[in-house]
Amino acid sequence: MTFKKLVTVGSLLAMSALLASASVQAQDYPSQPIRLVVPYPAGGTADAVGRVLSEALTKVTGATIVVDNQGGASGTIGAGQVARAAPDGYTLLLGANSIFAVVPHLRELDFDPNADLVPVAKIADSTRLLAVHPSVPAETMEEFIAYAKANPGTLSYASSGNGSTPQILTEIFKSAAGVDIQHIPYGGAGPAMNGLLSGTVQMMIDTVVISQAESGALRGLAVFGNARIPGLPDVPTMVEAGFTDLRSAGWTGLFAPKDTPPEIVEMLSMAISGLYADEAFIDRLTSVGVDPDFQDPRIFADSLAVDFAYFGDVIKAAGITEE
Repeated sequence: MTFKKLVTVGSLLAMSALLASASVQAQDYPSQPIRLVVPYPAGGTADAVGRVLSEALTKVTGATIVVDNQGGASGTIGAGQVARAAPDGYTLLLGANSIFAVVPHLRELDFDPNADLVPVAKIADSTRLLAVHPSVPAETMEEFIAYAKANPGTLSYASSGNGSTPQILTEIFKSAAGVDIQHIPYGGAGPAMNGLLSGTVQMMIDTVVISQAESGALRGLAVFGNARIPGLPDVPTMVEAGFTDLRSAGWTGLFAPKDTPPEIVEMLSMAISGLYADEAFIDRLTSVGVDPDFQDPRIFADSLAVDFAYFGDVIKAAGITEE
């Protein structure tokens, strides 16, 4: 066993007790580099979270943790690679809720995310912002909706891809607001934001747009989250803007292939749990636009089931497709 240190003494004691009954494989873990698959291109929120997590876990475990961006198909290409990897703890996934709760309701996959991957730990929630290009003549949500209604089909919005959570949230918003805005899918949140910054599209709902709105490059109109963003104190939440039924939070979490030894899953989960006692780790997560929120494998599994049911219901009710 080469875990060099954990943040808390309690975690060390719990880890020692766990190792006493672990298999030989788990006792030797980790003895080689760990591949952390981020199933999105570099530059997005999941990528940023993955790099913060990999750096922190490298210090904790003593193993080299390499981030491997495998973007495409709303995260399912990279997720499928992890699902088919050897269940030995050396290939892990930094996944988001679109892979587990959204895409399975939209198309057939060659693997089952909810059966072929097991939760290790929830890492963070994602606050999102509805932002528009400065060329849009609207300073508030009310003005934006009025402008969109007056110009049906002429505005477009960016998303990180077909079947992504931001696309689904935007389609639900469009239905609730009664507006016609065209969808332009990109191959990740970073490219989508660049499309918005250039004015190729006029609107986007995502986490990555927050810093650009804070700098003045974009205009924030409403927050998809439970509270206003400190850097944008005058921008209301969606609830404050009158959209009380729109579930807003996304999340990122760590997963392993099914049949990964439970001892390894527990060791990783406990190591991550210990990180939340480290103020520097919390600050780094917060700095990339997410809200740190650890959940152990059992609680996280329950959350996954709730998300799957919720998005299945809204996708069916709204008649949302990937087209």
